[in-house]
Amino acid sequence: MSEGVSTVLTVLALDADDARVKRARAALAGSEDVRFAVEASDHLDGGLRRLDAGGVDVVLFALDLPDGKGSETIAALRDRPPHLPIVAVVRTDDDRGADAALAAGAVDFVTEADLDGEVLRRTIRYALERHRLQAELSRRTVIDELTGLFNAQGFEQLATRHLRLADRTGQPVVLLFVRLEDLPEVSETHGTTAGSRLLADTAAVLQTAVREVDIAARLGADTFCVLLTGDALGAEALVLSRLVEAVATHNARSGLPYRLSLSVGAATYEPKSRSDLAELIREADGRMRQRASGSGST
Repeated sequence: MSEGVSTVLTVLALDADDARVKRARAALAGSEDVRFAVEASDHLDGGLRRLDAGGVDVVLFALDLPDGKGSETIAALRDRPPHLPIVAVVRTDDDRGADAALAAGAVDFVTEADLDGEVLRRTIRYALERHRLQAELSRRTVIDELTGLFNAQGFEQLATRHLRLADRTGQPVVLLFVRLEDLPEVSETHGTTAGSRLLADTAAVLQTAVREVDIAARLGADTFCVLLTGDALGAEALVLSRLVEAVATHNARSGLPYRLSLSVGAATYEPKSRSDLAELIREADGRMRQRASGSGST
């Protein structure tokens, strides 16, 4: 932390033991460079509602929370937006509980004996920093650095979850397969910098056209995907129309000696079908090729 900067970190203590919560508050109040605001909930449902409201930085979770399920609850909290760091509170002699908490996704743990002093403050601060570093590393593994879109790995993870969600809700999803035309020619004629700009411009155009609930990704050197979720069937025509308009606007305003040209194909995933993401991409790719050969590009 920088000197002279007053930082307030909100800690949500999920703990039914009032004495432990008071000890944690007293310990965290002793921090000199960081101010901790400790809120508490003695039951899981109330804690979840508080997390939904936002503004929490770290969760201090007691493994013996009455309506919790120990390490199972930690695993559920870890995977639940906004994906906060979790520090488990375990009995001083509960080595198994500590190991289980870490295995379930807790960033660190403290024992009841650690709730009175510097150990708790240091553990929470280290947990926050570790979580930040892990999030950054994770982001780098799923984000395409050039375009800022999800890469193939990130898209596969998210899209597969949405297909499973579609199976449960009965709502179909639509996949758009997009190919950037003439990338090799632009790179060869105008240089690799121009090719990189064309890719970045394609990403910007896609983000202009899609809705907030949709997932856009760069899959390959010149190929992109968009997964339309929610009211996907109703959104397909809207997104395609926006895409055509965004490409036209870009080409009219760019002032570049080359044009942005995209080919697009769409495929629909029907809930509980036996198709998977790879098959869906192949189907959309095939329809893109048919459309491109028959009617040209966007």
